[in-house]
Amino acid sequence: MNIALIGAGTGGKNIIQAINDTDSINISLVIDTNLDAPGIILCKNLGIDYSQSIDDLNNKNIDLIIEATGNNNVAKLLQEKFSHKHTIIDSTGARLVMTLVNKNIDTLSQLSNHISIIRDTSNIVKTELSDISSSIDNMHGISDILLNSTQTSIAHIQDTDKIIQYVNKIANQTKILGINATIEAARAGQAGKGFSVVANEVQKLATNSEGFAKEINEILVKITDEIKTISAEVDKLKNLSQIQTDSSNKVQVAVDKLITETSI
Repeated sequence: MNIALIGAGTGGKNIIQAINDTDSINISLVIDTNLDAPGIILCKNLGIDYSQSIDDLNNKNIDLIIEATGNNNVAKLLQEKFSHKHTIIDSTGARLVMTLVNKNIDTLSQLSNHISIIRDTSNIVKTELSDISSSIDNMHGISDILLNSTQTSIAHIQDTDKIIQYVNKIANQTKILGINATIEAARAGQAGKGFSVVANEVQKLATNSEGFAKEINEILVKITDEIKTISAEVDKLKNLSQIQTDSSNKVQVAVDKLITETSI
């Protein structure tokens, strides 16, 4: 459908904006005596033909004429010259069209504002996700440090356990030595009485050393269990961090898509 628009004021401009992108409608000509009218300026920008004379309608293949001036003389002149050839929408019909167009423009403006808000919000979310991602990376680093520390501690405890085993070995040997000394003191009778006291003290020392080594070993076992618990919790933390990372990446993809779509 080829349309001619008479009157390029604000209302006419809105009509041009509303129907210019419609594939089935072609604006063939816009007429206004004021070449600085908003609609004429828009025509210049869009490459739409414009004129100051309604007689130029004769040079165009027009299906419909929209009279948007509201001027009775213009409406009368159009009826006299072109009503037998073209369908004419008078200013009353044009006002209805302009009302619908203005409503549509307001709706589009609101939609544009909403899209702008969504885009701004999406950018904020994107920034926050970036911060979360950085925090998760830091958590991974801390988890790795803790895991290395627990492994190092376990290695030290294992070294300590070797020392305790060596102490136990010395204690056992000392105890045997004390028992042998006691036996020899008993054989010596009265002459070995003083040596017997020393032998008893050696046995006490061996017994105490063995007891202390046992207590230390029990403490180290408890520490080892605690470190294993910490290590398990660190593994859980790493798993949770990975879940957060995966979730953040999915949200990031969705936000990027939203920003791209609302930018079109």
